[in-house]
Amino acid sequence: MREWFTPRFLRERVGLTQQEVADALDKRIATISDWERHVSVPTLTLSEALKLTRLYECSLEELVEAFDRVDPDAI
Repeated sequence: MREWFTPRFLRERVGLTQQEVADALDKRIATISDWERHVSVPTLTLSEALKLTRLYECSLEELVEAFDRVDPDAI
């Protein structure tokens, strides 16, 4: 597990802002922020997950790895 491999890393690697991701997924910017601060995990449809992999230019496996760090007890 790569500790530095986070949702924020994926977003910043491709030069996107939280607002751009929020707009592309029709989510609130606070939602994207919560994902990146490990406050919550995404609740996405399959098409939204596909869109996020395309936005972040990553595989589904990488997306899962980045988001799998959230402590479910903190939700």
